[in-house]
Amino acid sequence: LKSQIRASQAAILGTTLARWEPSTGVDPEVTRAQTRRAAEHLAATGDPLGRTDLVDALADGATLDTATWWGRAVNPGLRYLAEEGIVEYRAADDTYRWTAEGGT
Repeated sequence: LKSQIRASQAAILGTTLARWEPSTGVDPEVTRAQTRRAAEHLAATGDPLGRTDLVDALADGATLDTATWWGRAVNPGLRYLAEEGIVEYRAADDTYRWTAEGGT
């Protein structure tokens, strides 16, 4: 059952990101891929995570420098996913948390 939920979450995430046309100044495919990594990390941990948590876990600097990775790829992507109901953004503590359920 867990693998079905994960597959379903991945499908929901993929479909949602495919509809997104980022205009952040970073290559849209890179932006979507880095946003996917961050969202999958949120889904895996289940915890509310902020910028520092996500940067420490995922921003390796190989593709984008940290400021660009967060400011022009991941944060705009997570904001979009929050609008779509995939993640929840909590302004009070500036964190994101995975909220999408598996299934249809």
